[in-house]
Amino acid sequence: MTISNTTSNSLASLLSSTLNSVNGSTSSSSSTSLTGSPISAGPIDVSTLVSELMTVESKPLTQLQSQQSGVQAKLSAYGQVQSALSSLDTALSSLKTSSAFQAAQATVTGSGVGASVSGTATPGSYSVTVSSIAQAQAAASGPLANASTVIGTGTLTLQLGTYNSTGNTFTAQSGSSPVNITINSSNDTLGGIAAAINSASAGVTASVVTDNSGSRLVLSSSNTGTANSFKLTVADSDGNNTDLSGLSQIAFDPVATAGAGKNLTQTQAAADAQYSINGLSLTSSTNSITSAIAGLTLNLTQAPPSGSTLQAQVTVSRDTTAVTNSVNSFVQSYNSLVNLENSLTGYSASTNKASVLTGEGPMFELSAQLRSILGSRVSGASGGLSWLADVGIDFQSNGTLSLNTTKFASALSTNPTAVAQLFSKATGTGNQQGFAVQLASSVESMLAPNGLVGGTQTSLQSTISTMNKKITQMQAQLNQTQQQLITQYSKLNAALVTAQQNQVALANALAAIPALK
Repeated sequence: MTISNTTSNSLASLLSSTLNSVNGSTSSSSSTSLTGSPISAGPIDVSTLVSELMTVESKPLTQLQSQQSGVQAKLSAYGQVQSALSSLDTALSSLKTSSAFQAAQATVTGSGVGASVSGTATPGSYSVTVSSIAQAQAAASGPLANASTVIGTGTLTLQLGTYNSTGNTFTAQSGSSPVNITINSSNDTLGGIAAAINSASAGVTASVVTDNSGSRLVLSSSNTGTANSFKLTVADSDGNNTDLSGLSQIAFDPVATAGAGKNLTQTQAAADAQYSINGLSLTSSTNSITSAIAGLTLNLTQAPPSGSTLQAQVTVSRDTTAVTNSVNSFVQSYNSLVNLENSLTGYSASTNKASVLTGEGPMFELSAQLRSILGSRVSGASGGLSWLADVGIDFQSNGTLSLNTTKFASALSTNPTAVAQLFSKATGTGNQQGFAVQLASSVESMLAPNGLVGGTQTSLQSTISTMNKKITQMQAQLNQTQQQLITQYSKLNAALVTAQQNQVALANALAAIPALK
């Protein structure tokens, strides 16, 4: 390898000063090394000399590494911009649809009923009367010694359906098939049978309830409603499928005779909820009613006393607070982006110092695009609302936005449809669309892999990758140069040591010659 001119010039200067001190130096028996390379001992401090030469030789690498740090700082800054844009896009997502401006809330006065908005509910008032609530069927065995009591073996069959007490009939639930459960010596105890029923996922849950009189097997329908009654029949290993001994003692066929197939005691009958809305009588298999009023969930929370009813008034109204919070979230997200942009692109005249993205074209274009949309009017908007200022959103002197909540609430109360269109109008193109739709489209375009921000990040990453390859090459070249210098000056050291030794030998020989008289 050829050593660079820079190294050669530095070498000459350093070598001159080193050789001037050679005659006054003595050879050293010690040796040092750079990166593990052997260095011969001698009057030249090879380690220091090579280190100083390599400092000069490494300047191009140091400069490239410094440039790479600058590119990395830009990439990190654009990562912050990407995050701020993503937050803005999230805030805009709740304003792009008209349903966001139809947010409603439910309030309840009275008892026995809870209510919550679960969709787009129409404002109104509803009188709800609860006559009874939905129940799950339950049945229990007689008391036994404990959960470890052996019951018997055989096969249990569970079937869901509807029991009609008037005709004493049981009709299997449509779409439901009977479930067979094998009981053998591994699970023939009270507790084992309960576990086997629960593992079968047959729409019935089992538990063992213990009190002073003993332990009972208690079966309950997993769901409320008359259509979720159950029938439990037994194929008993003792040959009698309906008696009170062996496995058949837990049989429960609602149409059979007590003690002869109907061997559990029903503790609670399956029942549908009975209620009315504004005088219209209704039923439900569950106490959580989602289909009676569109967008509204009614929860029947309390059974009325026997022979009476519970009354409640449910009022659905516009939830202006939720809409205002969504708009405020957009304003705050935009302001966070503006503040970040100012900090990353600013220039301090007092310190004459630029920020990491000062003068970056993509940042100027980003700001210009968003401000252009926010400062324009929505063409063809309804209700006389065309500008953000019409609903209390204005630019401040520092480029951020402010929200006048009083003005916004007034506009929302007066004409909610027009406010919704101002943000969420999706028809047409450009400024024919609502502000949230336009802004979201612009932001998502910027974030795309080939977009304003996404594309810039890709380019910077490519630059860093190229620099990494160049740095690796330069480091390999520097390592080779260092080894060459070590070898060269170690040889020179050895030669100087030999010269010193010869000088001493000559001096000694001359001293041994008798002086001439």
